Amino acid sequence: MEQYIMSDEEVLVEVKKVLMEEFEVEESVITLEANFYEDLGLDSLDAIDLIVTLNNFYNIEVEPTESEEIRTVQNLIEIVKKHKQ
Repeated sequence: MEQYIMSDEEVLVEVKKVLMEEFEVEESVITLEANFYEDLGLDSLDAIDLIVTLNNFYNIEVEPTESEEIRTVQNLIEIVKKHKQ
């Protein structure tokens, strides 16, 4: 049985949804290159909340060492996809 591999776009849709609903970030500024801290206005606690929310949604466990490397939306998408494989 083939395992389904999520696309970047599928993960991006969910990341956007969380950022807009939980952190009141405008959709227009959420791009793959957007930096969570500099571009989207999140602080370190917001970033932890975002990761916990996505861990729960996708039933994954992002390690603390991995979360330290997440700076952009693209970084986060890559980590989520890695754990869903």
